[in-house]
Amino acid sequence: MLMWAAISFLHGAYMRSTSLSKPVLAAALGCMVLSGCGAQSAATDQTPAGSAASATPSLDAAHNDPETRFLELITRITLGCAPDSPDDENDRVVPEPEDLPGWEDAPGPRYGPGETPPGAPNADGDIPVSLPPDAPRPPESTPSTAEPTPPEEVPLTDIERCGGSEHAKRVSEAFRNTRTTSYPAMRKRLTDLDYPASRIHRMPDHAGAPRARLDLRFMGDHLALEVTGTGSGVTVEAFGAPEREDVKVTDVERRPKPKPNTPAS
Repeated sequence: MLMWAAISFLHGAYMRSTSLSKPVLAAALGCMVLSGCGAQSAATDQTPAGSAASATPSLDAAHNDPETRFLELITRITLGCAPDSPDDENDRVVPEPEDLPGWEDAPGPRYGPGETPPGAPNADGDIPVSLPPDAPRPPESTPSTAEPTPPEEVPLTDIERCGGSEHAKRVSEAFRNTRTTSYPAMRKRLTDLDYPASRIHRMPDHAGAPRARLDLRFMGDHLALEVTGTGSGVTVEAFGAPEREDVKVTDVERRPKPKPNTPAS
């Protein structure tokens, strides 16, 4: 539970700013791999003297968990692609409103006795909403009869492209010189590479060859992989999936590849 609480917290932090520096990212992801820095130190403080070895089984059990191994994998690859942190003197600081030019000349709102500014709760705790008597009423919503369009592929950031290249390389090397003829065999090899089964999704076969998509989205990013079996291994393509949780990677519509230029006859 502590690990997932940390994941939820960091997901919100990442959604607010995707430019995490390498030291911050290392500390944050490292804490999650250990299921929470504070929780581990608290448990250590409560361990009686002479029983330090009792913590080893729990750490071994955590390392055997597929999600924990996946977090370690994501940590290693992401840190290898993340830029170094900027110098402290170059860090940008958002100025306070009162420090901006012209703040001292800005007139404040004027309200009479007993009046409250718009959006402020009254004595009963309610927020009054006043509309002009001739204001048009909002139109009533009607259910749409159009079929929902499939989500489209989205661009990858520089860090995501770097991570996708690293994931594609390790997957391709693991399948090298291996004829992958069935989806179960492909899925087994991918789980052996520390990709949890919950993140591996079957796709329709391509020309008789098995195909799967890996959902590598984490902390608000877009990275996904498409793995297709071949006669001597697999082909791996990284692509971007919308970050929304309600979007499945199997539903993402890939952009058509540009055709190579052919010389004019």
